[in-house]
Amino acid sequence: MKRFLFLLLYNLFLPIFLVVSIPGYLIKMKKRGGFGTGLSERFGIYKRKKEDEPQGGLYVHAVSVGEVFIALKFIREWKKTHPEPVVLATSTATGHQVVRDAAIPGVRALYSPLDVPGLSGRCLSRFNPKAVVLIEAELWPNFAEACHRRKIPMLMLNARLSPRSEGRYRKVRGITGLLFSRLSALGAQNERDKGRFGGIGVNEEIITVTGSIKFDVLGDTPTAPRPEFRDLLDTVRGNKPVVLAASTHAGEEALIATAIREAGGFPLIVPRHAERRADVVKDLTAAGFYPVLRTEKKLPAPLPDNLCYVADTTGELKDWTALAKVAVIGKSFLAKGGQNPVEAIAARVPVVFGPDMTNFADLVSLLRADNGVWQCPAHELADTIRTILTSTKETEARKQRAYNALRFHSGATQRSVQLVETLYR
Repeated sequence: MKRFLFLLLYNLFLPIFLVVSIPGYLIKMKKRGGFGTGLSERFGIYKRKKEDEPQGGLYVHAVSVGEVFIALKFIREWKKTHPEPVVLATSTATGHQVVRDAAIPGVRALYSPLDVPGLSGRCLSRFNPKAVVLIEAELWPNFAEACHRRKIPMLMLNARLSPRSEGRYRKVRGITGLLFSRLSALGAQNERDKGRFGGIGVNEEIITVTGSIKFDVLGDTPTAPRPEFRDLLDTVRGNKPVVLAASTHAGEEALIATAIREAGGFPLIVPRHAERRADVVKDLTAAGFYPVLRTEKKLPAPLPDNLCYVADTTGELKDWTALAKVAVIGKSFLAKGGQNPVEAIAARVPVVFGPDMTNFADLVSLLRADNGVWQCPAHELADTIRTILTSTKETEARKQRAYNALRFHSGATQRSVQLVETLYR
């Protein structure tokens, strides 16, 4: 009865939410090039014939670009031993493009259906998956019910729960318990996450600590610097060391670039959202820089002394990171939560971030406990970068300690595959 009432209220209020949010969503998708890529699939309209769709494999759901990369990493490991087709569903145009660019044989890029009655069932009936994998915490009520009615096991991988989210979920523990009860298994990133999920009503018997796929880097082949990227930076940086501003948010480009300049480095900016390029250029220009965009594919002649390079693209952060002497992590100075520092750590690049890294609190605690990273307020950033660039012995020791701190998550991808296999068979 409780479940019936919950779904009734959810489906009564959901149309109101969709009416308000869909216009903004469509505008965003147009800006990101989503039109013409199959966006109608979100509304249950498919261009392909049903008989041409992959049947009976694995259905993986990821939303953000970060989750898509985690999903792709899992899928590559999965397909080593499972030739069956995989459907990878995402909600955004950028995520959808990343899936298509990955071009993994046997993987169907899909826009996930809106969570309204009927669309989830229509999607599942179209692909008939043996199991559904949710990346991190993307669990939708109608989709979960559609899986349950069809007796399709549903798992959550790489699951994490921040203390703030745990507090919110605890206030509605009865509802979260109903929702999460549709899961057949849950792979938590660590013991703390396991306890948090248990605290909001998830049956602890279905929770397995697998580690984080995102942090499972020790088995990865280090990214070799792309020659064309290296040659480009050698041309524009002069004799200055490249300092990366990674996944920056509004206002941080100018702040971090200024600190890099004061420390004697060359600013390489990779904004979190490439469509912000106009605002990024405006802010950097106002701060006294000559910003050059990667999408323009040309350099000024002669090169000005105040030049900085902006990689306004998606999916290339790992390649740029491999060429940096220092990585400054965005969303940690003028925004809240921070961005993921793992790519830089895996590349053995020294990492510095600002005061707010709450989205990665557990990882930051681990790294700081091992004295593997630098953390500072904005007004100390220039001095911190200068210290990293000049204190060679200490810098080498710290970046190695940061790398070693990730050993806990080594093998997380394979453990996740094994967890899915227990239900897939």
